Amino acid sequence: MGHKYPIGHVPHNRGLRHEAKLRGDTRYFTGEPCKNKHIEQRLVSSGGCMECARLQTAKNRANETTQKRALRLQKSVDRAAQWRIANPDHENTKIVKRRWASEHPEQKNADTAKRRAAKLQRTPLWLTLTHHKQIDRFYWEAAEVSKVVGEFYHVDHIVPLQGKTVSGLHVPWNLQILPAKENLSKGNNHG
Repeated sequence: MGHKYPIGHVPHNRGLRHEAKLRGDTRYFTGEPCKNKHIEQRLVSSGGCMECARLQTAKNRANETTQKRALRLQKSVDRAAQWRIANPDHENTKIVKRRWASEHPEQKNADTAKRRAAKLQRTPLWLTLTHHKQIDRFYWEAAEVSKVVGEFYHVDHIVPLQGKTVSGLHVPWNLQILPAKENLSKGNNHG
């Protein structure tokens, strides 16, 4: 039986900024709170936490004038048009999506699980943005633990989404990180 890593407990020998920079990553994770007490991924470029960056962007956008907003949106449209001109083969979305998925396995896994859970109608509508971030964090941490340990780890539903007698929800408190071997061998034993 392998080790279980609850949310927020990624081994501390990973996620250092300089290691992430050497790997070419844009983000890293220390498991330590920032100056504003957020335990979030950090940007390699600045060392700042993602939540602080999100809050600052929201604050900036709330204070921008209509004219400044229109200018920002037009710049975005112009950048997208320039990118399409510079990348004429961008239409081949299957290759682009496959490459993105291989470069972002944690987000791909989180997105896949969200879609599956929504399809099964096991994701409550009352989940907050914080709950969704906590769910995403599980998938990110499972990917990080997999890299550190050298074997695959899965995000497991403690109470399965499709049990025989009881079904769980796709919520943060029903998730745990398990070695893939253990998760695949346990099957649907809660049902």
